[in-house]
Amino acid sequence: MKKLIILAVIALLPFAKAAAQSIPAADLQDAAGNKVATSSLIDHKTPFLISLWMTTCKPCLLELDATAEELIDWDGPKAPRIYAVSIDDSRSLQRAIALSKGREWDGISTLFDPNGELRRALGVSAVPQIFLYDKDGNLVYTHIGYRPGDELETLRRLKEQY
Repeated sequence: MKKLIILAVIALLPFAKAAAQSIPAADLQDAAGNKVATSSLIDHKTPFLISLWMTTCKPCLLELDATAEELIDWDGPKAPRIYAVSIDDSRSLQRAIALSKGREWDGISTLFDPNGELRRALGVSAVPQIFLYDKDGNLVYTHIGYRPGDELETLRRLKEQY
């Protein structure tokens, strides 16, 4: 019986990776209006974190502020790749760009999803929400909401992916 279970597990291993949820294809934009495909975030060398936020979401801003603060003392093997993706719609886009430029989010790149492509593809209905992807773009962790200290757990998990 043990041999049968082991053989079944071995037979299913190739499918386990395929079943992992990878980052969906979506077009974002940077502050200058340039198109940024989500596929370009995958470098096959380092993991990355996407933090979805809105200008009207106070917990979102608190989380990004706290994460940026923790990055000052980052002692990981490489600089982390963190993307703060605003899901404000096209009417609020300029406000989101201005707000992100006014914050001290050193070490965090800001991107914008004014058409809601990524938000819809990820099935996001509440923010803040974090998605941690491995170096190959496979989802390894997600978290909804924010309480002070959550950023420490998120950064710990990011460090584990290196």
